[in-house]
Amino acid sequence: MRWESLVSVQNLRLAWRRINTGRNLQHKRFFRDFYLVYETALDQNLRALRQQLLAHAWTPSHPQRVYIPKPSGLQRPISLLGVEDQIVLQAIANVFARKLAKKRKTVELSTVFSNILAEPSNSIFFTRPWQESYNAFQDKCRTLFAEGNHWIAHFDLAAFYDTISHDLLCRNISPKEAHPETWNRVKKWLGVWSSAEPQSITSHGIPQGPVASNFLAEAFFLPIDLEIGKKGIKYIRYVDDIRLFGASENDARTAGILLEWLCRDRGLIPQGKKFAVSRASSPEEALGSLPSIPPAEEDEERETMTDGEALRLLRSCVRGKPLRVTDKSRFRYVMYRAPKSTRILGKVMLLLPRHPEHVDTFVAYFGNYDKSRRIVEGLLEVLESGHPYPYVRGELWHLLARMGSPEQLAEALCMARADARDRRKCVGLSWGVMSFLIRCQEERLCRIGTRLQAESPLSRALLSTRIPQTEFAPGRVVASMLKGTLEEQLAAARQLQTRNITLSGLNLRQRELSEVCRYSLRSLGVIRRISKTARDWIAERLQKKYHGSLIPIWRKLLGAEYEHALQILIEADAMFEIAPASWLQLQDSFNDAVVRILILYLRQRGLPGGSQGTVGKDGRLVKYGNLLQPGGIFATAFPAVSASLLKVHERRSKLPGSHPYDEKGGAQNSWLKRPERDVMAREVCSALSHIASVIVRNP
Repeated sequence: MRWESLVSVQNLRLAWRRINTGRNLQHKRFFRDFYLVYETALDQNLRALRQQLLAHAWTPSHPQRVYIPKPSGLQRPISLLGVEDQIVLQAIANVFARKLAKKRKTVELSTVFSNILAEPSNSIFFTRPWQESYNAFQDKCRTLFAEGNHWIAHFDLAAFYDTISHDLLCRNISPKEAHPETWNRVKKWLGVWSSAEPQSITSHGIPQGPVASNFLAEAFFLPIDLEIGKKGIKYIRYVDDIRLFGASENDARTAGILLEWLCRDRGLIPQGKKFAVSRASSPEEALGSLPSIPPAEEDEERETMTDGEALRLLRSCVRGKPLRVTDKSRFRYVMYRAPKSTRILGKVMLLLPRHPEHVDTFVAYFGNYDKSRRIVEGLLEVLESGHPYPYVRGELWHLLARMGSPEQLAEALCMARADARDRRKCVGLSWGVMSFLIRCQEERLCRIGTRLQAESPLSRALLSTRIPQTEFAPGRVVASMLKGTLEEQLAAARQLQTRNITLSGLNLRQRELSEVCRYSLRSLGVIRRISKTARDWIAERLQKKYHGSLIPIWRKLLGAEYEHALQILIEADAMFEIAPASWLQLQDSFNDAVVRILILYLRQRGLPGGSQGTVGKDGRLVKYGNLLQPGGIFATAFPAVSASLLKVHERRSKLPGSHPYDEKGGAQNSWLKRPERDVMAREVCSALSHIASVIVRNP
């Protein structure tokens, strides 16, 4: 895979279009508002993203995860990647699709029926509608049964997406490992996207949720599909749900054993409890339990049913005592089309506590009601029961925030405060319970205090439409959001437009904001024109990592050494969470480069601190520690900067990776712990912010 092809404007634009046309609705509902703002300045934003990629200055972000209940009682993780992470992941999937299209074509709709690539190859739709291939899967199953293959082995995989090897996935495309730098970078990104925490990065797993991942999973399984096909085995697959057919029990069992070997060779884990060989007496029995399908596409236009028609269909898919859903596909179909109805609502309220996996469907049906005491009482009852799924509780808090009367809000307030203490477990819960608490504050039932400052960046972005007006002031939440993650920037920019607030009203200047943020503000009409400055990636990284001011002076200061310093800083950032000692060594190297160039900068302008030489009489560089020593020329001119950087440098010298023993006392040197790392980070922030202000005062 050529780097230029991966990061071309055409590929990034196609990736963006495919993200927007994807049917992964549970993932997209978290990002729709951000997509809209990003789209308003799409050309500029994609060019800026490409420039970062070309300069190797772009780094991926770890996802946040929400866990959606499954019928089994377990949960399915959905990884919420950042907007630009989604674009880059889809760009990778685009390349995979082009490279594998010919091989994949041999199995599509003959043995493999999931995530079929759309045509033509540059279509803005990545895969065909799932209904088309899902129906073909069932038809092929019936055909194989009709041909006399009555013995069926049902085969499933455990944690399919989580066990996909990054090395093997990339080797499918490039067996000879051409362009190794590109592939190493892709594998590094996949490692970040596979983990919600920096400490748990692995070399396997792809994020569930983005449409790109669905095809990457297919690409990983393709060698198995092709090998099974060579053996002449009668086999059909929908994602990781597989049927193996045979005329006899031995035929089906032998096929299952071969498939197990092939899967284990690629690190996949068959589900022993779900493997079964049985003789089917009918095509329906051969189908067995059908694969999971996407939720109903609730955002499409559809005809609303009559009360009687909806009730009749609902009765055909819910049965028993207590009442249960027996046909999930039909149930979803009805719920997204059923009208406001007392009789239907009665059944829905009975089903609500028993089917957490259908919470999105219930929420869609409750959309028929502006207010309903019956619904609110039912929601309170479910919450009071201690319902264990954070995602479900978050959805119920959203409903209560919208439908509850002040009296009902007050009744639920104690429970909400308890959930608010646990909201970091799930961004879905955080989003819902904070929406509820903001509504309570509007009703003067409570005060949310500093809770918004403590929210995760994604949760804060999702809450942007509910943020109180008091937070649109200098130094408050919205000002920090405009300098936060991309999603926060997009959300805050939209709110400035909606509420008619200017940057000056927040005491902010354009130079403090990222390029994408400025483009968004311009496209939304919040600012009239953009100040033309070359993007300073070092400034953006320092602001993001250390929360200092985003003053773009580093290109001017570092000059020809800018790229070298940037690469050191990128590596330092990557180590911050997972290896604090390595971070300190790399950050100290960055500081070293900055101080040496700063001294030359000061000398050229005849400023204090610049008369100190950085090269000795022997032609060797003066040791960095000596440049910072108290009483020296530089330290005298800039005592605060020198003191902070010296603390960092001296701590680096006392790492076991630098020296095993302390030079002064001979004691064993110790590794850097996280609390001490945070102290060092504050020293770095203080020193570099001071240096930036010096350059601003002395251009």
